[in-house]
Formats: sequence, structure tokens, C-alpha cells
Amino acid sequence: MEDEINGAVPCSSLAVDSILRVGTAGAIWGLCMGPYDARKQGLSGVTRASFVAKAVGKFGFQYGLVAGIYMITRCGIQRYRRQNDWAKVAIVPGLVSLIVGVICNGSGGMGVGF
Repeated sequence: MEDEINGAVPCSSLAVDSILRVGTAGAIWGLCMGPYDARKQGLSGVTRASFVAKAVGKFGFQYGLVAGIYMITRCGIQRYRRQNDWAKVAIVPGLVSLIVGVICNGSGGMGVGF
């Protein structure tokens, strides 16, 4: 059976919830930034719509990915330490930054360029 965090909710449920919530925020961000960037690049018509759709998908996926990695790492550290304390708050952001850096493979960050 899966370990539970906060006594009642399984880690996988928290991860899925985080992915959906933060991924939706990322998609909304892409919906706001996509038209702005398309206008800056002088795109119009179908190419502009394609650019905006790509921005929505890209930001939604990336934000959701980082949220999922964060939540799974948080649950894993809590499960490993068998404590719910300040240490995981200090450790998890650094680990998530490291993981995202490895995934990006030094490409300059997740939100840069298309």
C-alpha cells in the first residue's frame, strides 16, 4: 500500500493534483504570453495561432512537470525521514532545481525560446 502524507491523502494523489493545478496555471500563462510573443515576432494568421497553441502546451507541460517532481520529491523525503518538519522545506527546492537542471541538460532553462 502506498505511504500517505498528512495522514489521509496518498502521495500519488497529491502529485496528480499539483500537476493539474500548476499545469493549468502554466497553460494560462502560455495563453497570455503566446500572443504577446507572436506579435513581437510579427506572426499572423495560422502561424500565430500555431505559435500560441504551442506556447500553451509548452508552458502547461513544463509547469506541471516541475510541480509533479516537487511533490514526488517532497513525499519521498518525508517518507524517508518519517517526519513532517522544516528540513524537507529546505531540501526539496534544491533537489527539484537540480533535477530540472539535469532534465534541461544546460539548455538555458525551461522557459527560454521555442
